[in-house]
Amino acid sequence: MELDEMKAAWLALDRRLAREEALTLITFREGRLDRLRAMLRPLVMARIAQIVLGALMALAFAPFWLEHLATPHFVVIGASLHLYALMMIIGGARDLFMIHRIDYAAPVVEIQLRLAELRAWLLKSAPVFGAVGCFIWIPFTLWAFEVLFGADLWTNAPIVVWMFVGWGVIALAVLLLALHVARHPGRTKWAERFERGMIGSRLANAQRFLDEISAFAREP
Repeated sequence: MELDEMKAAWLALDRRLAREEALTLITFREGRLDRLRAMLRPLVMARIAQIVLGALMALAFAPFWLEHLATPHFVVIGASLHLYALMMIIGGARDLFMIHRIDYAAPVVEIQLRLAELRAWLLKSAPVFGAVGCFIWIPFTLWAFEVLFGADLWTNAPIVVWMFVGWGVIALAVLLLALHVARHPGRTKWAERFERGMIGSRLANAQRFLDEISAFAREP
């Protein structure tokens, strides 16, 4: 075989190998991205359910405080629950918007950026919802007693309400302590567990699939 023929054969082989490598990378990428979509799907469903629940709560609580404008503490109870319902709707819509921004056809670096933005947002919003959750059950309990039993706990048993507030303060203190410990240097494993608790293990593991794609693409 002449030299020119050998060169042509080598070039043809190189092109064939390049095509096979590209096809393998595409197949590997699509498989990992499909798993990434599957991991984010429960988060999408949870946020849709959160929005629906928030809308139902808003419909239930708005009339309550509007019908009790003459009773200030009922206005505070109903309005706080109404605001919390709106918070659920807005928070859920924000999460869905950030998930929708993830373009799975984009380069891996861009997908990593969008996923990092979603993760950062959830790490900021989850403690806020947690802090509010330490107290929002109190007006909900007062509302439930009034609607279901016609019992005004604030008027008839204020000591019970203040006990509720004390438990809420304790819960908030525990939450703040957990956040402080999670951010303390040298508590990496504990911080990872706490993070998974706030944003979910699925999202915490999603970055691994993108890292696998990048590592596979860099392999010689």
